[in-house]
Amino acid sequence: MTGFSNTLRRCLRCVTFSSVILLVALWSIQVIGANQEPLRAGNPNLGYRRFIFERSIPIPKPSYYSNSEWKKQSGDDRKTFWRCDYPVFTGGPASTLINRTLKKYMLTVATNQDEPPKIPISPESAAEALIASYQKERRESGSELPFQVAVKGSVLLNKPGLLSVRINAHLFFGGAHGLDPIKLFVFNSNTGSQLNLADIFVPQFDARLNSLINRAFRRKNGLSTMDQLDHPKGGYFGLSIKQLNYTNNFALSNDGMIFVYNEYEIAAYANGPTEILIPWSELHPLLKEDFKAQYAITFAQ
Repeated sequence: MTGFSNTLRRCLRCVTFSSVILLVALWSIQVIGANQEPLRAGNPNLGYRRFIFERSIPIPKPSYYSNSEWKKQSGDDRKTFWRCDYPVFTGGPASTLINRTLKKYMLTVATNQDEPPKIPISPESAAEALIASYQKERRESGSELPFQVAVKGSVLLNKPGLLSVRINAHLFFGGAHGLDPIKLFVFNSNTGSQLNLADIFVPQFDARLNSLINRAFRRKNGLSTMDQLDHPKGGYFGLSIKQLNYTNNFALSNDGMIFVYNEYEIAAYANGPTEILIPWSELHPLLKEDFKAQYAITFAQ
């Protein structure tokens, strides 16, 4: 993910500024309070609630909109905002570690920082920092574009001992367009530790997993075994590329394993993220026996 993180930073810093005079306005702050839904069942040892928070301020009408056009814009287009909606788990020490991992990633990607102490300690402080950054940018450069962050987490799988979570983000800090990174997590929900591919697959799985991913990619995009992956149907970067390598951005679901390549990783921004699902029936020969036994894997084979 290092290459994607660097690309993300470069793209978000490419801000086009207008040379307009700053309009003096009184901005109010709207807060949708921290909302926790009722506990949801799933894993008998790991329940969760959803934490929902938003803070926003309206932006003045940009000069490139007429009054009538501005009135037609949706609510989100008319404000700077920081919002999140993600699961918070309960069930002992493991849930504490899982929550800490997810929260750190969420605050990291939402502030475009890599290391503490620049990472905010809470959604509230992240929202305050975003609004302050937007106001400073507007004062100093006259930029009329809003800053917008939205992070949403979802539970993909919650079985005894096994948890998969997906976090979608939308990031816009003024530029030609925003970015929409997706991050996938797999946890041992008994210990709270993250699982990697080496915990799941037999040794020397690389070539066989790459073969499965390429077959699934071709199947999804209607490519024959003879087509290059940069064929217009595939949209893969580069020339004469014959193989797509696996990514460590993966999750487990009832249907199989999901692999996600983010914008600019293997395809142009216009293609969006590339998501590949490999069914358990194809993956089963690669799974470690102790993984299947430890996590009571009973997926369709």
